[in-house]
Amino acid sequence: MHRPLLILWVILFMGFNAWFVNVYSGQHGLEARGTTLAKSSLLPRSTSTWSSPQLPKQRMDKKKKHSTTKERDEEFYFSPGAASLDARDREDSEDELLALSEWVLEENAESDDNAMREEKGEYSDGGGKTDVHASSQDVSNNGNTMDQHIKGNNSSSNNNNNNIHNPKSKIAWLMSFPNSGTSFTSLLIRHASNATTATNYGMEANPGVDGRSVPVYDWSWRGPYWLHPPPSSSLDTTNNGNSAAGGSKQLDSENTSSGTQIGKSGYYQIPPNGASILTKTHCGSRCTFCPPKKYLETWQSFLKMCLSGARSVPVDDHDSNNADNAENGSSNKKELKNANKGFKKEFVVYHPSIVEKAVHLIRNPFDNLVSRFHHEQKEHKKRKDTKWTSRYSNDVFGFRKWCADEDKLYWKEEQRMDWEKWGYSDDIRRYFEGVGCHAEFFRYVQWHNMALRVVQKLDIPVIYIYYEDYLTNLKGVTDQMLDFLNMTRVGDLPSFDSNKDYSDYFTLEERASASELMRQLVSDGGERMLKKYWVDLDFAKLEKQTQSILD
Repeated sequence: MHRPLLILWVILFMGFNAWFVNVYSGQHGLEARGTTLAKSSLLPRSTSTWSSPQLPKQRMDKKKKHSTTKERDEEFYFSPGAASLDARDREDSEDELLALSEWVLEENAESDDNAMREEKGEYSDGGGKTDVHASSQDVSNNGNTMDQHIKGNNSSSNNNNNNIHNPKSKIAWLMSFPNSGTSFTSLLIRHASNATTATNYGMEANPGVDGRSVPVYDWSWRGPYWLHPPPSSSLDTTNNGNSAAGGSKQLDSENTSSGTQIGKSGYYQIPPNGASILTKTHCGSRCTFCPPKKYLETWQSFLKMCLSGARSVPVDDHDSNNADNAENGSSNKKELKNANKGFKKEFVVYHPSIVEKAVHLIRNPFDNLVSRFHHEQKEHKKRKDTKWTSRYSNDVFGFRKWCADEDKLYWKEEQRMDWEKWGYSDDIRRYFEGVGCHAEFFRYVQWHNMALRVVQKLDIPVIYIYYEDYLTNLKGVTDQMLDFLNMTRVGDLPSFDSNKDYSDYFTLEERASASELMRQLVSDGGERMLKKYWVDLDFAKLEKQTQSILD
């Protein structure tokens, strides 16, 4: 007699619990998909609402193919709460996805990175190929090679190397997935050596006296550009509209957010003869909130992005006409804004023969992803984008909402993508399930895979610098880089402030499922470089322990 009452009580309790989870997740901007594992001592935190991981009992051979769906499915088990793909699709509101898609398209229209890559046509098929073994012709029209330019400069310049637009050195790439320590590394080398650094992105550099980006070489106006051009007399500006004049602003003054001081002389010097010029590049595979067709890369397209950048140039008469059109509503707001300033951004690509070395930065992937989210926060605040900042709070809840939105928005495109065409197992999409921000992890691993491949193709020396080593061995890491660049430490080192704690952004279980995804994506060289960050869990054992607690 009491049995029906007991069953009714259980049904009511489960209904109330489902209602509470749904309301709670909505208040905190979380995506509740399926039933999560019960809160227990086995899970370090209870903030997770991503699906439980859908993982194989052991690592699957990346190249293994399955003849039937049943054979493939037998290699997988579903831990409690793992939602199927069909169930996940049913949970998504078509109206919500449509609204989210329209909003993301508007956001991407404001992204300089996406604009640059769309303009170069690199989203459709991975971009054009760059033959790194072709003759080293200068990309300008005079026909001399990069080596001939530098050799000529060696014979014509004096020993003090004071011709700041024809230094006698090539560049060393500072290669980094965004937000993995690029700015600090560049600052560190400037302080330690009292010499300036360079960048592919002239728009972020100190401009010349006429407002143009100042190239490292006057015969390579396509870049790279001095980050802090030393002061000099103005020279002719007849080189394809490019200025050869040095700037005079002090970007590392005590009034800047870095709180550091500039070089001893008041300005950074040009790197000495024989030293490699450290040059920032983020390469490709780095967009945020974008579908697979925008971040999948070949090594050729990735190399092209490593060589790509932008510079600041005056708006010419044609652009002035565009400004008039913009005022009449026939052009976009960004064009009008740039035209009114008198300068515009021009995208450029330089030749690979200018590159002689590479410094490859590596950061913990979990921290790197959170840092990218915080960078997005800063950028949207600068643009006063209250719609974005109100949707994604600057905390763990906002981060998880940000991840869940991208996971949901591009899920169907990921299912339709021909992953084998890009060298991945057709089963790779199954590893996405239950991994929040799985596209970010994909881009992270692909970036490091491609960076290794490009350096190998260019056949240049490379050193690997781990972000956390700045905290434990700043002096040693600095000396290692200076020695690699053929430079000497003459200045004091800036302090490395890294009191950030992102441990609560991912549970241990989530780190393990993301680690398994990364294992499936990474190359052999990448695995040796990244495996120190991965987390291993025995999910079969964890499932049994969790079930015993539930029982």
